[in-house]
Amino acid sequence: MQNIPVISICIPANGRIEYVRNTLNSIYSEKNLFECDQNDFEVIVSDNNSSKSLEILLKEFRYSNFKYFYTECEGFMNSYFALTYGNGYFIKLHNSQEIFNPGALLTLISNVKSNLTKKPLMFFTAGLLKKGTICEYDNFNEFNYNLSYLSSWSNGISIWKEDFDLIDASASLNTLFPHTSIFFTQHYKNGFVINDQNLFTTQFIKKRGGHNKFHAFTIEYPSLIENACNKGYIKLDTKNKIFKDILYNYLPLLFFNVKIAKRETFSSEGFQNDIKVYFPKWSYWLVLVFSFLFP
Repeated sequence: MQNIPVISICIPANGRIEYVRNTLNSIYSEKNLFECDQNDFEVIVSDNNSSKSLEILLKEFRYSNFKYFYTECEGFMNSYFALTYGNGYFIKLHNSQEIFNPGALLTLISNVKSNLTKKPLMFFTAGLLKKGTICEYDNFNEFNYNLSYLSSWSNGISIWKEDFDLIDASASLNTLFPHTSIFFTQHYKNGFVINDQNLFTTQFIKKRGGHNKFHAFTIEYPSLIENACNKGYIKLDTKNKIFKDILYNYLPLLFFNVKIAKRETFSSEGFQNDIKVYFPKWSYWLVLVFSFLFP
């Protein structure tokens, strides 16, 4: 393994330097960092903001395994390009606002080392499934049934470098969910793992917004699930479960945060019509009613 990191932590970012700085600090301030070789991991920031405001982080984090790249690309496609810079055996996509909890880095490295032979597809849910354990699955369908709509979460995405290099460069990637497009290319793997250990903590971003998240989860993401079902990657009952979880859980909470509590500023343009494409015609009204059940 000489000169090749065990894991590449790839962070797509666009501004918000204070959040990126906090995330980097959580990695390099790990109190047990001495227990691992710094050659075991590398940290990569892919910055697609034309101001290159994050480049200054190179002066703050003077580590040989920290790398900065300016990337000319639109929006969420930065998630794909961030992965292309990874040189490790294992490449993990990491949200810029996700802080590493104490011990998380060493846990990640240990997890990867223990799977270097079998190389299963691994997804990190950070305790969101309320299980707190590592679960293994024999097939992609069961794996997705248990993940539900969390396959949309870029912070959970990871891939082995040798598998990533096999992806056709001309492959069509969804521009809002390029990471999920990549995720579904791995349906052929022989083993699947969900790590629900509490490895990360999300930094709260006040009035978060910037795109139409309602459209994303009524049109774009469901289209990926529908396509996976049509191709036989997942079964109909898994598709139906994911759609049900989006309708009864995800969308009401999103509506509450944007329209009622006004914690977030995501656009909802076209929501009432978009939701009819993949969901029952009465779904908009169900979301409204269920949104009032959230605190």
